[in-house]
Amino acid sequence: MLALAALVVVALGAAATAGPAAARTAHSPQNRTVRYHGYTVHVPAGWPVYRLTTRSHTCVRFDRHALYLGAPGAVQNCPTDPLGRTEAILIAPQARGQASQGANLLPSAEPSAQRTGRTVARIVDSAHRLVVTATWNRDAAVIRKALSVRSLRAVGAHFTVRRTAAASAAARTARASRATVHTAAAAGTRSAPGGTYTGLGFDACQTPSQSQMSAWLKSPFRAAGIYIGGTNMACSQPNLTSAWVGNVSASGWHIIPIYVGLQAPVNSCGCSPISPGAAASQGAAAAADAVTRAQAVGIGPGNPIYDDMEAYDRTTTNTSAVLAFLGGWTSRLHADGYVSGVYSSDSSGIKDLAARYGTSFAEPDDLWIANWNGQQSTADANVPASAWADHQRLHQYRGSHTDNYGGASINIDSDYVDAATAAAGTGSPVAAEPSAAPTLRVTPMPNGTLQASPSWRGEAGIASWQLEGGSSPTSLTPVGKHINAARATIKVRNSYAYYEVLALDSHGQTLGTSAPVATPAHVAMFGKSAYVPRRGQGGVPVACFELTSCRIVLKIHYGKRTVRNVKPQRIAPGGGIAHFKLSGYWHRLVAAHRSLPVTITVKSAGAKRISQLMRLVPYTTSGRRPHQSSTPSAQIRLIGGMEFVSHRGSGGVLAACVATAPCQTSMTLSARGMVIGRTGQQTLGAGMVGYLHFSLTRRGRTLLAHTKSNQLAVEVQISSEGATGGGASASAVSVASGQVTLAAF
Repeated sequence: MLALAALVVVALGAAATAGPAAARTAHSPQNRTVRYHGYTVHVPAGWPVYRLTTRSHTCVRFDRHALYLGAPGAVQNCPTDPLGRTEAILIAPQARGQASQGANLLPSAEPSAQRTGRTVARIVDSAHRLVVTATWNRDAAVIRKALSVRSLRAVGAHFTVRRTAAASAAARTARASRATVHTAAAAGTRSAPGGTYTGLGFDACQTPSQSQMSAWLKSPFRAAGIYIGGTNMACSQPNLTSAWVGNVSASGWHIIPIYVGLQAPVNSCGCSPISPGAAASQGAAAAADAVTRAQAVGIGPGNPIYDDMEAYDRTTTNTSAVLAFLGGWTSRLHADGYVSGVYSSDSSGIKDLAARYGTSFAEPDDLWIANWNGQQSTADANVPASAWADHQRLHQYRGSHTDNYGGASINIDSDYVDAATAAAGTGSPVAAEPSAAPTLRVTPMPNGTLQASPSWRGEAGIASWQLEGGSSPTSLTPVGKHINAARATIKVRNSYAYYEVLALDSHGQTLGTSAPVATPAHVAMFGKSAYVPRRGQGGVPVACFELTSCRIVLKIHYGKRTVRNVKPQRIAPGGGIAHFKLSGYWHRLVAAHRSLPVTITVKSAGAKRISQLMRLVPYTTSGRRPHQSSTPSAQIRLIGGMEFVSHRGSGGVLAACVATAPCQTSMTLSARGMVIGRTGQQTLGAGMVGYLHFSLTRRGRTLLAHTKSNQLAVEVQISSEGATGGGASASAVSVASGQVTLAAF
């Protein structure tokens, strides 16, 4: 995958001197003067000059010092890996009917790029019918001298290069046009999402010509990654137009729009970097520009756009900046009605994203995994099987190579696709109609939490979201506080049957309310460890939500090896322990490791399969287990009978909140007539299962340490305050009690 440089387009008057139509070059020790069709530039003497003809296959790329003269060819011999950009200039004839902003040789840059000092300008010389595209990195002085201008000073969303009155008027028009587009996808084309495609695909530095795409209908590929913009573009895109998108879509190709914005703060490509202190806003600005670029070529709302985040070292600075950037990217794309995708290496960006899966992080909808292992599948060791599992992955399985089909050769990366692709717009550019109301998507997480994703395409002025939940679609009450509208997802620690979201303005007034959404049926696992005795059965805490019958199947894997396939078993309503028994070999292996990392998978009819990384932790007891009992209250009940304590005295009691509002709990543990543990207030979400954590007193640790059987009988009392089911005003304190067994591990 390559990184794309993006441009800021400016219209300005000619800065040319008269001369013959053919190109001329004059040399000096430091630079040479080149004249092309009446336009003069002064470039360093060491720069190569490429003269492009109608059939030129020279790759016009901006990651190397060069001067290009002529129109870029439709079929260029470009590698797939040009990255970033440096000082370079392209002088091309102005196409007939071309607007004052120039041809679509390179898209414009997101506003955040201006603050990096790495920019691009395009000059339209109407007098000589030329378009001059200049890029630079750290040495803007070279470009100023080459173009004979004093300043490349940024003004708003533009760069001023010896602006004339006519150019100023054109810039104002461009500014107004971009402002219209930014009212949440207001200037796109009517289009339908491209849908999910499963099969082979490719991506190439330059958008192939239409004739190449026609020839490649003889290939096994049917998806094509195209680069629509970004701060670090290296290849020109003379073929990329709305007509191209429409024609190749109609012929059966699935399009994967790619946008390469800022890269990690410390990168090896010399690319424009993310500013750690402004990463989120830069990601949002990149997404806003990506929407503009997509709509310019006929790819409207509902379609995906994939950000290309190249590989980086996973330092604290890089990881935090990249995640903040990608969070801003996803939030803005969702706000504009697009599907968010991210491409990155499985050992850096993908690994960092996978580590945040299921949290409050605004994760992308689809993941493009770069791992050149030759495997035509979307499985990857750094991405849990349960993450992005619903046709939400692409895999770049082979790097740069050249293939030939139908007589057309293209240098490509190969991909296996099982994810969202884009469709071309149908009809002329029109203002996209805003949605009538907000929408809400509720996604269960394997750990029992929910992820609520609100959006409202086309609606401006949303300051915050208010989530509401309840047991029926007609009795919903607020859940938590207002959430800033910049956040694309809301982490929910309550299990209600229905949810809806309210869009609020800056004064807290309701702008609109989504339709109620039923929580999908799902299963969940709790904790990070499953405890295994030397003999007998181990257990995993499991709960089922919105399922009439909770009959589960449990599977345990150690790497690619199967540890145990457990026969179907029933879990009590509200949650319970799923039991499993290990063979002697696995018992010995767990004992030898003291903490064996495994993947545990749970499946129940009517719910998606979930997988979690857990540790199998050994413990040893002897003799008969002490009596265990449980007396539930109207709000909370105990689930576990055997609880486990570390050598430092910390542990947890598994409980379920059965109230209609979150349970505010406190807990007391007693043994042999004395209090050995007491907790402060802990919250357990409505309808949720979870551990109430405690720390034993010194006396409690001593009692447990001196039990010959490693089994200490403990009385537990959990006081809880929450709704009793009689409405918001009907709350009371109730006490659940029971006797559990503590065991050290």
